Amino acid sequence: MKSEAYSQAFTVIAPYYDTLMSFINYPSWVSYIYTILTLNNIKEKTILDLACGTGVCLELWWKRGYTVFGLDRSMAMLEMCRSRFCRLSDGHVHLINGDLRNFVLAKKLPIVTCLYDSLNYLSSEEDMMRCFRNVYETLDTQGIFIFDMNTIHCLRDEWGNSTFHRQDGDIHSVWVNHFEPERAISSLELTLHIRKDGTVKTMCETHQERGYPLSTVTTLLAQAGFKSSLYRHLTFRPAEESDLRIMAVARK
Repeated sequence: MKSEAYSQAFTVIAPYYDTLMSFINYPSWVSYIYTILTLNNIKEKTILDLACGTGVCLELWWKRGYTVFGLDRSMAMLEMCRSRFCRLSDGHVHLINGDLRNFVLAKKLPIVTCLYDSLNYLSSEEDMMRCFRNVYETLDTQGIFIFDMNTIHCLRDEWGNSTFHRQDGDIHSVWVNHFEPERAISSLELTLHIRKDGTVKTMCETHQERGYPLSTVTTLLAQAGFKSSLYRHLTFRPAEESDLRIMAVARK
């Protein structure tokens, strides 16, 4: 299939995204972050989730009594998030169409998160710095920024150059990964074959993630004004390049 047949990331797959990600234990992610907030004495219950997608984590925070803000560049994903919250229209859910690199909020917030390797979609250190500075300006005086990232090891050695198939009910998906070592970029061609009413609908998207050395992440956070710690995902063990996914905790 020619590359031009592939749609932009997080567009046509939006209605099927939650099914494709059904193996992710999001409650454990939110519980882990809640522990971080407790350890850092963050008591105010307002949170901004960058690249919020379909809003799974937003709903989990809402159920914990938080006022939630969700920002995403993809209107298709935001529409799925909006549908999720239609039954929760109590004024504590605010959805924003915006870019990680140039968003502006009218108020300061105590907590900003960015989850499930969304920051890996920023393909340059300049874009990463722009995001970090935007977050710094969004946080209040004692604010905290919590995010995860895939490591170069994950993109190069775990995903690598591979093809695998999955079956989720009526959705058959094909995941074709290619890693470019010169740029530390993993490209994914994702194809869905969706069976419905005796017919099969096929749709395709392309995704790219860049891996960054942990020292680069720490340096960029410091240049943006943060004091940070990096951990192996869902632990409080110091992160290493050999980890698959890391969690960053950054304070103003």
